[in-house]
Amino acid sequence: MKTIWKGILLLTVVAILVLFALGLHNDPRRIPSPLVNRPAHDFATTDLDGKPISLAEQRGKWVLVNFWGSWCVSCVAEHPYLVELAKQTQPRTDFVIIGVDFRDTEQGARLFLARHGNPGYRQAFDPGQKIAIDWGVYGAPESYLVDPSGMIRIKQTGPLYPGWFEQVALPLIQPPTAPGKQP
Repeated sequence: MKTIWKGILLLTVVAILVLFALGLHNDPRRIPSPLVNRPAHDFATTDLDGKPISLAEQRGKWVLVNFWGSWCVSCVAEHPYLVELAKQTQPRTDFVIIGVDFRDTEQGARLFLARHGNPGYRQAFDPGQKIAIDWGVYGAPESYLVDPSGMIRIKQTGPLYPGWFEQVALPLIQPPTAPGKQP
């Protein structure tokens, strides 16, 4: 009888260790989104200059939608990369960035951009979080890459980082060509 209990105990310990080892390979910052590979929710609001802005007006282009707020510490860390990415991608006609300032005040957003630099792309204003709720945003920053047909292809939880565009987005935007084929 003692042998059976020792065997059960050993199996239980091994099972716990296996589950622990499997858990080590999970990224706790990765929050899966049910919206990936589904149509993006269109939004129509005003930007920080009071001009109308919508996702639909960008149909036919790849769109990086970046949710941020002046209250967000990680957004401060991410911002220099977004400024650089905007400069890097500005010549492209197939790619645009839209910032969505949510759960914020207009004054807070303007102070943030004045202090940290205006990246040069439009900033949708979403103080009531309607757009953020429609997109299932958990917190800031969060970014979504929307393809030209309006489908969400990538969700990035947390700050974008140097090299993100080349490593994550560009392979989708410009898939590798087969050997011997011209792009």
